[in-house]
Amino acid sequence: MSHVDLPLSSSSSIKQRSESERGRSATLNSIDIAFHSVDRNRTGQQHHENDNTLLSTTSSPHSKLGKHQSRPPRPDIKRARSATMSMLQDNTSLNSIQNTESPTWLLSDLLSNLSVFKDKNEYSIVAKANDLVMLFQQHPNLKHDVQIKAVLPRIQFMLNHPTSEVRSSCYRIIRYLIVNYESLMILVQQKLLIYIIISLSNTRNVSLIEMEQSLKLIREFLTVDKGSDLLSVGVIKTLITIVEENGDSSNNGFGNINGINDQDRIITKRIESIPESFKNACLETICEITLLNPELICHSGGFKLIINSILDKPVEIGSTCLMIVLKLLDFENSRKFVRNGFDLDSLISIYSNLSDHDDETNLDNNSTRIRKTSNYKLQKISFLISTLLKNFNGIIAYSINDFTSIKNLLMNLQKKNTKVRESILDLLLDALMIQSFPWLKNSPIGDSIMRYNELFNDGYQFKFEFKPIDDEFSKNILHHHQGLLTLILIKNGIFKHLTQIIEENRGIDIPSRSIEHKRATMLLTNLYAMANNYLPAELIGEKSLLPDLSLCASFEIFNETRHEFRPTPEYNQHVKSSIKQLNIQAKYNIDDNTFKTMVSNSKILAVKEFEDWNWQLLLTLIQGPLGNPKRFDEVLEKVPKFFKRLLSFYRPFKYRFSTVSLTKDKNSFKYINIGCQLIELFLSLDNGIKYLSKSKLLPQISEIVAQIDPFSGITSKDPILSEKRLETTASVGYLRFIGVLSSHSSGIRMLEQWQFFTLFLNIISSSTESETNNLFILTIFKYADFSIDSPFRNVLEMAIRVSNFKIRNYILKHVLPRLIKTEECRLFIIRFLVENLYCIGPSENGNGDGEIVTKSIEILYHYYQEDNFSNLDTLIQYQPSIEVLQKYRLGKKLLNNFLRFPEGFKYLERLGYLEEKFNKLTQAQDFKYLYKINSIIQYQFYPHVFHADNNSNNADNDNNDADDQLSIYFLKNLLSTEEGLNFFQFGKGKEFLHSILLSTEIIFQQISQDAKFHDIENQDDEEVKFLINAVKQNLWLIGNLALGEFGIQLLDPMYNNSLNANNNSIINIIIDNFKTCSIWQIRGICFYVLGMIASTIEGIEILDEFNWVSCVDQYGNCKRLSYPKVENLVEIFNIEMSNPYRDTRYYHIFNSIPVEVTEANSNTINDDTGDNIEELVISDNTDKPSVDENGGGGETEDDQFKISLRRKIIVLITNLQAVLSKIVNKSIRELNKLRSIYPEIFNSDTELFLEIMKLIDKANFSYHQRSFILNLFLNKDTKILENLNKK
Repeated sequence: MSHVDLPLSSSSSIKQRSESERGRSATLNSIDIAFHSVDRNRTGQQHHENDNTLLSTTSSPHSKLGKHQSRPPRPDIKRARSATMSMLQDNTSLNSIQNTESPTWLLSDLLSNLSVFKDKNEYSIVAKANDLVMLFQQHPNLKHDVQIKAVLPRIQFMLNHPTSEVRSSCYRIIRYLIVNYESLMILVQQKLLIYIIISLSNTRNVSLIEMEQSLKLIREFLTVDKGSDLLSVGVIKTLITIVEENGDSSNNGFGNINGINDQDRIITKRIESIPESFKNACLETICEITLLNPELICHSGGFKLIINSILDKPVEIGSTCLMIVLKLLDFENSRKFVRNGFDLDSLISIYSNLSDHDDETNLDNNSTRIRKTSNYKLQKISFLISTLLKNFNGIIAYSINDFTSIKNLLMNLQKKNTKVRESILDLLLDALMIQSFPWLKNSPIGDSIMRYNELFNDGYQFKFEFKPIDDEFSKNILHHHQGLLTLILIKNGIFKHLTQIIEENRGIDIPSRSIEHKRATMLLTNLYAMANNYLPAELIGEKSLLPDLSLCASFEIFNETRHEFRPTPEYNQHVKSSIKQLNIQAKYNIDDNTFKTMVSNSKILAVKEFEDWNWQLLLTLIQGPLGNPKRFDEVLEKVPKFFKRLLSFYRPFKYRFSTVSLTKDKNSFKYINIGCQLIELFLSLDNGIKYLSKSKLLPQISEIVAQIDPFSGITSKDPILSEKRLETTASVGYLRFIGVLSSHSSGIRMLEQWQFFTLFLNIISSSTESETNNLFILTIFKYADFSIDSPFRNVLEMAIRVSNFKIRNYILKHVLPRLIKTEECRLFIIRFLVENLYCIGPSENGNGDGEIVTKSIEILYHYYQEDNFSNLDTLIQYQPSIEVLQKYRLGKKLLNNFLRFPEGFKYLERLGYLEEKFNKLTQAQDFKYLYKINSIIQYQFYPHVFHADNNSNNADNDNNDADDQLSIYFLKNLLSTEEGLNFFQFGKGKEFLHSILLSTEIIFQQISQDAKFHDIENQDDEEVKFLINAVKQNLWLIGNLALGEFGIQLLDPMYNNSLNANNNSIINIIIDNFKTCSIWQIRGICFYVLGMIASTIEGIEILDEFNWVSCVDQYGNCKRLSYPKVENLVEIFNIEMSNPYRDTRYYHIFNSIPVEVTEANSNTINDDTGDNIEELVISDNTDKPSVDENGGGGETEDDQFKISLRRKIIVLITNLQAVLSKIVNKSIRELNKLRSIYPEIFNSDTELFLEIMKLIDKANFSYHQRSFILNLFLNKDTKILENLNKK
């Protein structure tokens, strides 16, 4: 979204830059050259830290772009030739010298030596140059003491040296001499840019390392404020030609040229291809310059390259270039270079260029390969367009010409091409955050995302699906964006296209058509739901929401969508419980004969072996007729053996039930369940309670519990409740019986009677030193019922205090979270957890009391969060420790929500927490509040790029991040009570509010009146950056104020008109700036803030006065969504396509080739007959005038000849751009002939060379054409460059 700094989707360029970089440096994924991102704040040593490392590309067999001439034998000494290597290995170390000499003296000595070495071999020069670079690296501040004017004359000879490594060394030295803008000015005046263009144009046997060093020098310009202004169109065009170079020069005749003597041939051999990594580095540099000086890029034709890179380059590069364009759209004077974003319409051309129908012909291997590439490109463009539509700047750009781009996109749904339809449907589903791209995980794009997350996000694994959003703030922003995009799609006729797809694919069993049908159905139903939920009815007509579907198609949609119902576990449990209750009720009332038969058939009276009993019938009796007191009494009186035998089976010391194996006996769990039902039956009847209390079952259970109590005096070699037997036998059922008893007051009395609680407390006390009884304790807590105020609660409290870590951990993770949701236990658990806050022990990460505090706060937070903290007053009444809570992240969130209640406000105010928190918010000058909001929104719109260090939803955030996140809701909660309103009207908040409203109005006026806010070049200006961030932060603050129940009263002049200097409504100001603000990011923020203002009925009424319509649900609750009420949708943004070339300042540069050259072109070059050269300059071979450097011969005749010859050369070079290869080839031949006949003019005519350099700057020569042209002048010697230095 344009209101935040977006994450770039490239796998290595997404890393967030410092604010000074403004997100412009994007090291592309495929670059393996050690280039640094531009950062003007780095020290020299940091910036050049990789200079002493040999670049990986230099060691490859293709490190030279041209063939080296023969060289003299190397000296018999081991040397390092590369300009990036250290000095000669056997020379005296510079480190040993500097101990006795000052850096200034060493610098002077090295410069003197370099001048002396001018005529020596290249190895000595490179060694001294490396010593000089090392000196600058070891003394970064030394360059501030150097006069660049004094140094340049001593090293300038290196730029004219025939050896590439020497020239590379010179570029390195110059980088360390750059200090400020003035030093760059001197370099430009010394024609350094011409040398850079030559080095990047494959001349003079250039090596790749020389090209790298010259590119680094270009990037050094970007580290200086306004340094990009000194770069020329020619430099940028040179970088563009490198990126566009395809490695083949033979197709335009730049290969072998015949008809010329070998001695004088201009060598235009085939150029080896440039590594992709270097091309990407050049593209990255162009992108960075785009954010610093877009006008320069425009004049150079760089925006065409950027748009083409979005279309044709891999997704890492394409996404980076897209983000560059979206960033440009923020500023008025930069977005015109992409026609206010209309150039992004070219992304949709990929769908328009595909056929209207599926290609069903058989494909050969080559066609198959092409189709796979096409599939990837479709996926990439779909991914990028979805990214664009999630960005507010992108939506505004696509609104131009009445949403022409959106209409073009939707029109492609009419094609009967399955690939096109599926791609667009997937795109829209992803853009609306309904469903992520189904192919994303297994695509190269998904691989790129995973690589990025592995490198920069600690191996974060994106699940490639959209998760439900719990955060209220993020949810509101997302819904508002979804509503706007839904409105745009509906108004542009998407329902018509979707219904057409559904109708066409109805009843077709072809898999591809079925998928297409399902996706269209999913999109249609979700759009319909979003329109009803997120859009006011006034904006959407009934016809738009009622697509013209046939009855059959409507039925199919119903069948597909009804399966989306997913019952919750609670729902399923409710259904099962209802059915079970109906069955029991049906069996409750039966006649006497049936009852007697059931008792008899249970076989309890007839058979002693419990395995032969009819357990299923027994369960039916207990759940049904025996629940009737009359039937129960009848059994007690007439068949007393029935219950006696049944309880005898369960008595521990009968060793029947207690020895049943859980694994071998398939009925073991049935025995346990029926035992529980039996005790439940006894406890539900008065006579049952008497019978159970007199039975031997409970005393024996008490005794087996005493067996494991070390303080009871009762021991056993094999206790029935030992850990082993609890795991393997049905004796675990006794603990379930205790649990059943704990749910009834009569059962509690029986447990007290037989000293159960004393035994429990003893066992827990002993668990501090021993884990023997852990399973017993955990099982007791699992089945015990704490809803009754019984001694079980004391047992629980003691367990959390004195038991071992495993028991405490289980209670904190499983028992307490379950109990706090039980109505009867709620207050007890809350009080219990508040008491836990006062435990003193190790820190959060330890295993002591600190862990109890952390978990207690977590339980409290998640419990209250489920109800949106609506019942938080139950916690406030216990007055939990503020000092403890504010030490923990979730504790701070709880305190923040205390403000929503009058008691909580007073509690926090009384203890000083409110004042402390408010001071933090008002005194913050680092815009953390703004950055945190940006991070939250960014994460919701781009979850595949996880920002672990910024995302507020990350559980590992430190306390400072928690503070920032809390402040987002602080103002809203503060204004949820009348006490909070009084705080702003009469208390400490009054001055803060006045400052926010007044500064917002003033900044908006500055933005509208001051032209420096219109240029992206000024975004690094401290004042501009501060004011833009300030107004953004103020807008979010105003929005969060409006979210409070009483917040609108602070913003409406009707309630408080003294807070605005001109009595203008701040809401009116925000609406005006949504319509007119020159910074599109701010327009986006205004849109979302207006939605936040619509969070109350009063806010909706105010917005209605300004012709904005808001959403409310069927109960009249505000949805915090508001939209401008316009007759024509395009009026929402009211943006027109701009064209910078209508201004002559931008147009003349493309028509600046001299008129006389154009005329000469038409008069001479197009003549295909005769030898033009001889006709023009040769009247008589014997009388041919000399064109040597000193101009021998008659002065007038010689001058005319030179002018004519120059004109001829310029015309021929101009025609290298011709479309017809016939003209190009002829120009090549004639230029080579001229070079062989008149070498002097190419070797020494500086004026001609400068004219050619100007022509290269203005024209659009390819990489190979540039190489050919410059080789005409520089192939044999560098005399012309030496003459250039003298001018």
